[in-house]
Amino acid sequence: MKKTISHIVIEEAMRIRKDAGDIAALENSISKVGLLNPIVIDEKNRLVAGYRRLMACRNLGWREIEVSVVNYDGDVLKMLDAEVDENFMRKDFTPEEIMSIEKRRDEIYRRRRGTPLQRFWRWLKGLFADPESRAEFH
Repeated sequence: MKKTISHIVIEEAMRIRKDAGDIAALENSISKVGLLNPIVIDEKNRLVAGYRRLMACRNLGWREIEVSVVNYDGDVLKMLDAEVDENFMRKDFTPEEIMSIEKRRDEIYRRRRGTPLQRFWRWLKGLFADPESRAEFH
């Protein structure tokens, strides 16, 4: 479900994280692949989790954001636990997993480029294409 960003209430006094920090990388990620995880709000549109995602989307000029609504009936302890758990209960990639990511990324780039023969064929076709469509071959 989507909600208007300006209608989401951020109760600064209740939040643990008040400083979004440098969110340029997050903004870039959201621009590139979209918002992968919705922010969490309660039944009164109060932000529970996803402060940095909310700030990044707002900075990107979004007017609406995908949300998950959780009914906490005003239980501030549950809201606190949700904010903390979302940030604590996660697992960073191991060095081996990071290496695997880079290896897979390289393989995908290599497949997209094609074999030397395929690249030569694209170049050759580009020589005989009309000048306006040559840009797609380079």
